Amino acid sequence: QSTWGQFLSVYFFSLPMLRILWAAFAAAAATVPTAYPATEYRVDLPIDHFNFRPTTPATFSLRYFVNDDHWDAKKATGPVFFYAGNEANIVQFLNNSGFMFEAAPQFGAMVVFAEHRYYGESFPFGSAAAGLDAPDHVSYLTVEQAMADFDAVSRTVRAKWRLQPSAAFVAFGGSYGANLALWLRMKSPHVWAGAIASSATPLKHLLRESNAFARITTEAYGNYSAGCPPLVQAGFKALYADSPAAVAKALGLCSPLEPDALYGIVGDALETMVQYGYPYPSHFYQPVPAFPFRVACRAMLAAGTGLGALRAGLDVFYNSSGQAGRCFNFDGARGAGRPLG
Repeated sequence: QSTWGQFLSVYFFSLPMLRILWAAFAAAAATVPTAYPATEYRVDLPIDHFNFRPTTPATFSLRYFVNDDHWDAKKATGPVFFYAGNEANIVQFLNNSGFMFEAAPQFGAMVVFAEHRYYGESFPFGSAAAGLDAPDHVSYLTVEQAMADFDAVSRTVRAKWRLQPSAAFVAFGGSYGANLALWLRMKSPHVWAGAIASSATPLKHLLRESNAFARITTEAYGNYSAGCPPLVQAGFKALYADSPAAVAKALGLCSPLEPDALYGIVGDALETMVQYGYPYPSHFYQPVPAFPFRVACRAMLAAGTGLGALRAGLDVFYNSSGQAGRCFNFDGARGAGRPLG
């Protein structure tokens, strides 16, 4: 294959991998907003919106945040900018979605961030473990149920703040959240007056099947320096050709891991540094510097070897603030796999 980003073509959504993702998101996200002011609210919603037979328990508490600093409560006609939460703690998105807050004064808008069920602090059945450990419990983690949640939150906001019927709800979202925003508008145009879907991925399968996303990721590194993609390619080959002990030593791992697991861990880091390659330092998934893929590429060139290039990527993404400690322990970390032995 001509690109080193082959890992992007395969995603694993088994329950063990979901548990890893939930643990990593919970550890990474703040519990209260730190970048923009917002007040936390809760609403009890049905665990199952589509069945006459209630679950036990029948409802769960969904969290949402509101900023009404620029919304005129006397007129109650201003729009509501509503972020459709996606697969992480909603505070993580609130702290990194400045556009909605910057636009709110101009439109006199209320800003709402609603959390996706099974993430953050909005767990049916009370906790992540209770929601994930039973197949019949995790079956309520669906797009349709999440969209019904957001429809219900919109009704709650309308009633609680006594909005006029003319007050428009505009759905916002990014990535999977962008899909939710556009699907909300398409499915319930009587509820959602519009949608702003940033980096929506309704045709993501085409990018995966054609390997186009991997090529784009590779080009981001190659555009900075043509020397970086070949180094990464060599490093991926070395994951399978060298001994597990040698690979673990070269990458600074606390213990050896299976090559497939390492392929996913390194690939996740390299992809995410492009996807969230902001021109300023950020903490969306991990604390990283501005243009992290450029920083990683420079370190790859300095290393000069395949495994050295992979280590450079790990250092920038997983250890830019020294958070990894003396070695990388990927047991339970985002993208981690099963240790050897």
